[in-house]
Amino acid sequence: MFKKINIKAFGESLSLLLIATIIGAIVSFVAQLFIIGAKNIYEFIFNNNDFILAFYIGDTSLNLIPLIVCVPSSILVGLLMYYLKLPRWFGPADTIYAAHHKAGILNLKGGFGSTLASFISISGGASVGIYGPLVHFGATVSSFIRRQKYIPKIPHDIIIGSGVAAAISAGFGAPLAGIIFAHETVLRHFSMKAVAALAIASMVANYSATEIGIVNPPLLLTAIPFEMSDILTSLALIGPLAAFVAIIFMKSMIYLGSIPTKFKLLSWQAPIIAGFACGLCGMIFSEILGLGTETLISVITNEQNTVYLLALLVGKLVLTSICIGFGFFGGTFSPALFLGGVLGAIVYQLPMTSVNPDLLSVLAVSGMAAVSSSVIGAPITAIILVLELTGSYEYAIAATLPIVICSFITSRTFGNSLFDKQLTLRGVAITKGRERILLNEVKIENYVNKKFTKFTSKTSIDKALKLLTKEKTTEGYIVSKENIYIGKISLLSLVNKNHSNIVDYTEIKPLIIDPNSSLIFVIKKLSKFVGESIPIVNKKTSEMIGIISENDVLKAYLDISEEINQIEKH
Repeated sequence: MFKKINIKAFGESLSLLLIATIIGAIVSFVAQLFIIGAKNIYEFIFNNNDFILAFYIGDTSLNLIPLIVCVPSSILVGLLMYYLKLPRWFGPADTIYAAHHKAGILNLKGGFGSTLASFISISGGASVGIYGPLVHFGATVSSFIRRQKYIPKIPHDIIIGSGVAAAISAGFGAPLAGIIFAHETVLRHFSMKAVAALAIASMVANYSATEIGIVNPPLLLTAIPFEMSDILTSLALIGPLAAFVAIIFMKSMIYLGSIPTKFKLLSWQAPIIAGFACGLCGMIFSEILGLGTETLISVITNEQNTVYLLALLVGKLVLTSICIGFGFFGGTFSPALFLGGVLGAIVYQLPMTSVNPDLLSVLAVSGMAAVSSSVIGAPITAIILVLELTGSYEYAIAATLPIVICSFITSRTFGNSLFDKQLTLRGVAITKGRERILLNEVKIENYVNKKFTKFTSKTSIDKALKLLTKEKTTEGYIVSKENIYIGKISLLSLVNKNHSNIVDYTEIKPLIIDPNSSLIFVIKKLSKFVGESIPIVNKKTSEMIGIISENDVLKAYLDISEEINQIEKH
């Protein structure tokens, strides 16, 4: 027999798919404008032969344009942060947290402000990427639309994932990679409802981008036939080298991000230092500025000098780390692709590699996939991305080996990704799953039982014993007329103590929980607790809020488990 259709649930699902379609179109259009705008401004300023202001130191010619442009751009970014009163810029780490957070709300001002800041940074020569800001923009738009009054109740994590999938799909021209990335990095679970919504958003974004046709996918490559046996050794070598580069890259960004605080720099002042760094480096070595797409294509398709490649690798790594760390804001995906491509080209130069020049692109693409997979924490996405950008099953299989080796090493020595590490440093245990996050978010005050046996400090022991017996409980609490907590009393402590003051028999150092404590905190405390109930007391005012029992905590845990089951299975 056919299962009876739940009209309400069907309507909500239909609404989810419709909104995913709208989000896909909006994000695709904005992503196209963002990419073409930032790239054209950058090209006009930094790759314009008529726009050069040179001076000489001996025989060395230096172009002042990067310094003249990068510093004012960084000042604009700093002023934007000051005007918006933001503590920092927002990116994919915030997107991931919002998808797992119970409320699922993204900071609208921070999200759109960060997108604008990244546009200024990329246009102004910052050595950063473009896809991270687009991902967070897609998530912010989705979260904003979901909160409108006319929108029916839909899962916040799925609609945020839809915006993420649309951004990757439109930016790379890779709809399958968009779907996988949103599941693998943001949602971290698969369900039929999520797959349907993300697929629609991604496909609509890709179709819109194709029809608009403003921007062509930036890294489409022509696959070249090769024998896997010719490059197996080189691929095996790329894996650990890519892990080394990825770890140094991620640690550098995190370390440099801590320096402004150590030197007591205000958040809006720090980008100016990165602007000076970009300007000075650009005067000498402009290839490491901006997205570096043209330089990367050149590295992949033409054999370069080894010293030049090493300079690109070190220069890009250091300069991008400075930009990200000091708030000359942008993404990390493009720089990771750049570093990986250069690494693959360096491995190609080694004696063990076949002299076949066609192998350069295979090794470079494999390096790109390996480094980026560890930085963003998405190995499956990296494999699919190679497949979509090259159209070659062989290239995807070749990239799998270094991706697996690199991801294995980085996950055990650094973490699952840069985003996970950023969240961990903020106190969010994202690697422990959605359950741990929700347990940490839920406050115990929501489960407090306000009915408990009360005594005053003047209550006689005889009366207290009768009251405990009447209430069928073994524990009671002494509180003042103002409901101030005085102490906890147990039935056993009062037996045969008829002629004493009740306050003399309060429990010594009882376990007391603040109402703002998280559920996970209480669960940990209960592991060593023996008794019937725990007093919930405001530690600032000493007001007695109520009590909590092991059964109450268990019920709260089961409620959250059921909520997670509803999210991840339907």
